[in-house]
Amino acid sequence: MSSQNQLMKNNYHTHTYLCNHATGTVDDYVKKAIELGFDTIGISDHGPMDEFTDRSLRMVPKEYPLYLKQCEKARKEYQDKINVLRAVEIEYLPNHDDYYKRLLLNLDYLALGQHYIIDETSQNNLRSVYRLSTIKHLESYADIVIEGMKSGCFAFLCHPDVMLINVHEFTKEIEQISDLIIEASIRYDVPLEINTNGIRKKPIEINGEKRYRYPRKEFWQRVKKKNAKVIVSSDAHQPNHLYDKDVERAYAFADELGIAVEEELDL
Repeated sequence: MSSQNQLMKNNYHTHTYLCNHATGTVDDYVKKAIELGFDTIGISDHGPMDEFTDRSLRMVPKEYPLYLKQCEKARKEYQDKINVLRAVEIEYLPNHDDYYKRLLLNLDYLALGQHYIIDETSQNNLRSVYRLSTIKHLESYADIVIEGMKSGCFAFLCHPDVMLINVHEFTKEIEQISDLIIEASIRYDVPLEINTNGIRKKPIEINGEKRYRYPRKEFWQRVKKKNAKVIVSSDAHQPNHLYDKDVERAYAFADELGIAVEEELDL
């Protein structure tokens, strides 16, 4: 169901202390969501993958059973007050579909949060999305998130426009790359996320104008034109992020562009 555009009642993008760059336990987030009157809180910390060994970005594999236990405990304890969903935000890598399907045996959904592309010129053949600087890099990002959406394993695509963080000029080539992602989201019915955490970051100046690092206006204008499904997520890294002024700014951003936000995912 879409709205134009009401107070957030469902948030599907939430991180805990286990990722080592957020604060708060599962219990802390659930209690805050109840206080805010949420219907649903999705706990979606960064899922473990052997390919990504940087401890600052995600829980390590041995912590995953603890994470599941915390999510399940909260789901049962607060089931009469709020719907608690168990999830992870995780990157897509080719030939890993069996892993994603195994994760889904104990989770309600996966959020596709692509923080790396495959790049043979980089260490370990991986390049951070925060270091994309060429059209080839952007094409690789589009290719991999489209493969992820096609896999059928993911409920939504987190911060799809994070690829543009180093891009100043929104050229025809970049329009075409953006359109590939947007059209795939429609084709595979995977909503695109306006990500509030990009609004929380220090703005950048492009051609004399201060802008969010993401969401990127030009990208979302194309989303509106093509009428893709859109959600707003708080991408909370502390309980007070669940509904703060920046979430309100994210909804205002959607309203400014005439985007009707999907307030509830069909999971």
